[in-house]
Amino acid sequence: MIRSQVNQARLSGGQRYPLRLLFRVLRAVETVMGKRSYEVSIAFVSPQTIRRANRLYRAKDRVTDVLSFQLTVQEGELLLCYEQAKVQAKEIGHSVRDELTFLIIHGMLHLFGHDHERAGDAKKMFALQKKVLAHL
Repeated sequence: MIRSQVNQARLSGGQRYPLRLLFRVLRAVETVMGKRSYEVSIAFVSPQTIRRANRLYRAKDRVTDVLSFQLTVQEGELLLCYEQAKVQAKEIGHSVRDELTFLIIHGMLHLFGHDHERAGDAKKMFALQKKVLAHL
């Protein structure tokens, strides 16, 4: 089972990600990836904070949408930037909630060891993303 802690303190009202939806997303990830014991901390951070973390841990000096940090074999952390998700949602033409859902799935797959740096890895990871989304 994937258990989560969520920090949405910097978001207000309609910006907050519904916890009921988060639990559905995590159950869909569990179904596709296999039932595992896992703890994830999810925090919504400012563009400045995610840029600083992206620069520090990935040597990329820019705002990004989600960062994944594997802490132990059974623990990880996701940092999400609401403002960046909002920009991307507008560009793609769907809701911010849909974009955040996609980013949570994407981040969880990174925590479970998937990557998209090489074409073969990307094909596998993106297929898993579609499979998780289909479960929703």
